[in-house]
Amino acid sequence: MNRKGHSFSHIIALAIVAITAIACKDARTYDSYKALPIDGWERNDTAVFYIPRQWEGMYSMDLGVRASQSYPYKKITFIVERSVIHRKGKKQTSRNYQDTVTCNIINDDGRLAGKRGITTSEIQQRIAIFPLQRNDSLRISVRHIMSKELLQGISDVGIRIVKRR
Repeated sequence: MNRKGHSFSHIIALAIVAITAIACKDARTYDSYKALPIDGWERNDTAVFYIPRQWEGMYSMDLGVRASQSYPYKKITFIVERSVIHRKGKKQTSRNYQDTVTCNIINDDGRLAGKRGITTSEIQQRIAIFPLQRNDSLRISVRHIMSKELLQGISDVGIRIVKRR
């Protein structure tokens, strides 16, 4: 009986170690979405993300969009502005970058692109790969530049930062 209890505790310990090892392989350092107004996303509304200080290394940045079938176009175009804020002692400097990103929302079959949920679809688009130094932080802003002033069908926009090495 004691031997069975001893083997069972070994199996539990091994399972915990395996789950911990799998969970530690997630290289995401930031992953967040901002909900947009239900009545529509105005062109001058900007979603802003503040990413805390990071370790040095190479990072990738992905833009996430959650859209519904009510979106009136096949694609959406964004301006993504990234400020890399470097702190060294009390001195702070920043470098600014701007990317124009176009995402397919509706595919040629008339269906939502990306990972489909119950009422929306999530589309991920790689924006950039860039180096950061230790203690660099980021300020990222996202806005749409579509011709329509009030854009229906986009429920959330998000940013994911992944450490590559």
